[in-house]
Amino acid sequence: MITVGDLGCPGVDVEKWRAENRAPLFPGKVNRWLLVRTTRDDPTPDDLKNTLAATFERWFSGTPLDPAFPFDGTTRSAAADLIRLERVSTERLNLAHPARRFEELPGQLPSVAPGAVVWLEVTFAYRGQQLSMPWPVRTGAAVQLQSQADCPVGADWMLASVAFPDTNAPDEMSSADKAATALGDTAAKAGNVASGAAGKALDSLWMPLLLIAGGAVFFLVLKRALAEEPPHVSP
Repeated sequence: MITVGDLGCPGVDVEKWRAENRAPLFPGKVNRWLLVRTTRDDPTPDDLKNTLAATFERWFSGTPLDPAFPFDGTTRSAAADLIRLERVSTERLNLAHPARRFEELPGQLPSVAPGAVVWLEVTFAYRGQQLSMPWPVRTGAAVQLQSQADCPVGADWMLASVAFPDTNAPDEMSSADKAATALGDTAAKAGNVASGAAGKALDSLWMPLLLIAGGAVFFLVLKRALAEEPPHVSP
């Protein structure tokens, strides 16, 4: 029987499934996930990064503005900080020390929509205190019920496995510090570009002048040599 809460996911009680199927989280550590994503929308590399940031914003209840402020190739969504796409492959990837795989979940196993998929290895520093969360799945649509977005069957995104962490999370930086660092890096790059452009401009300016000066010196030396040459006397 399908309940009202299952209108967007026929045959599955989504809230019950989310309560029973949990993904481990490791506070204060760099968490490493392996995700599966459908490619039915024919995503570009930039699309993969942008939709990854937007999907994490949903999973970790961040704000829509979070993906708009990248830092050093990473984004943030609430307690998920420094979200970084490490690897992408159309072939299946595996994590070295998995803490849990989707195949080990009880009951209905999550699945992605039929068709081609891509595998993504993602890391992030977890700043929260929770030890687990509902197993991440996500289906995107312009208009949809929440039960459809969280439906574990035929999803667009799905967590495949979670690795045991081997690295402590770096010290947390405030948004202001990140912005200042990003601005400093941008200014330094702009300075290098400007310096290089100025150097090229000087080269293009001085090279003709040097050639002209060299020609003038050669002309003066030749003129002096001719002036000092003794007159030729015919026999």
